[in-house]
Amino acid sequence: MWWKKKGTDAGRKRKKTADIHCHILPGLDDGAESLEETLRMLRMAADEGITDVIATPHYKEGRRCAGPDQVRKTMKEVQEEANRQQIPVSLYFGHEILYFSDLEERLKEKQICTLNDTSCVLIEFMPTESFSYIRNALDQVAGTGYLPILAHAERYPCLLKDWKRAGQLHKMGIGIQLNASGIVGSMGSGIRTFTRRMLSEHLADYIGTDAHDSRRRVPAVKQCAAVLERLCSSEYADALLYGNAAKILDQT
Repeated sequence: MWWKKKGTDAGRKRKKTADIHCHILPGLDDGAESLEETLRMLRMAADEGITDVIATPHYKEGRRCAGPDQVRKTMKEVQEEANRQQIPVSLYFGHEILYFSDLEERLKEKQICTLNDTSCVLIEFMPTESFSYIRNALDQVAGTGYLPILAHAERYPCLLKDWKRAGQLHKMGIGIQLNASGIVGSMGSGIRTFTRRMLSEHLADYIGTDAHDSRRRVPAVKQCAAVLERLCSSEYADALLYGNAAKILDQT
């Protein structure tokens, strides 16, 4: 799959960083509550070196969630205000989808956002789900022509118990996203060990902040980038921080 492609000397020339998982749009989910909070988050993101953000409000079937039209409208309004205030961050739209059985039909009906209108879909699961459930669900989505990306892979106990299961998903063509905080180590030693193993085996594909506000769950990536550049080749660090995501951002 294209996200496995390694660069040449891209890591040494990287000038951009992408966040593919961020709850930054105001009033759409449990993320930013107001435009003012969104703008604070965008300024923080810019200070952290983030240049591109895919806004991914939650989509949970059976609950009141923002649909594609509302997500696009809100993103456009935020981008216009960010441009007016000269905040150098480009926004793209998507959803973080809590998997449910009719997901594929909703995607075909365009009732849920893919990432930047591509075939890539950011999918999460309840932490208690079994590995077989997660594997079969992602395989089913992939079988209908979409490219599933597993959100915050470090949160699932079934993967933490055996990192090789993540390798199985990767071999199936599933994209794997890790949260920056998990790589830094602020989420605990078990998660830190898991994320380091994922990096050493080149099983991770994307980094996201999973930011929700400007106080506790913030759009921070500098520390994560420093860890990646210390532990990984420049090519792989660049792919994680921007190169792989660029293939989503450019597919408009």
